[in-house]
Amino acid sequence: MKINKKKFIIRILELLVIIATIVLTPIAIKYANAARGYEAVGGEYLIPLLGLVIIMIIETVYEESEAEQNEH
Repeated sequence: MKINKKKFIIRILELLVIIATIVLTPIAIKYANAARGYEAVGGEYLIPLLGLVIIMIIETVYEESEAEQNEH
């Protein structure tokens, strides 16, 4: 079975984005609460959505490059 190197690299990048999101979200929440001096809900809770957007962008770029290669 042949492994598509480009697709493998894309999946590794997506995994790294997910791991970074999981690690950074609690850190950002603790930092924001310490900076505010009280607990509140702010933009730091949107970090997982940012990770999702990054993954969607990576997937779109990959799919477009694959479609372009298939045309030629």
